[in-house]
Amino acid sequence: MGVVKLIIIVLLVWTGFWLLKKFKKPADRLDQKSSINKMLACSVCKVHFPENEAIIQNNKVYCSKEHLE
Repeated sequence: MGVVKLIIIVLLVWTGFWLLKKFKKPADRLDQKSSINKMLACSVCKVHFPENEAIIQNNKVYCSKEHLE
């Protein structure tokens, strides 16, 4: 009987870890999508960079203050 109980406990623990892993993944994917920024190209040098780092003036996008001037 001891071996049967051990096998049942191992299967229950494995099932628990599998369920936790399965239900944790969708939350991780949502976090990744929210952290993705749109990429923009500088009007001067054409380098691409995240939208949250852009300097926008007169409907043009710049990667730095130097390119803005």
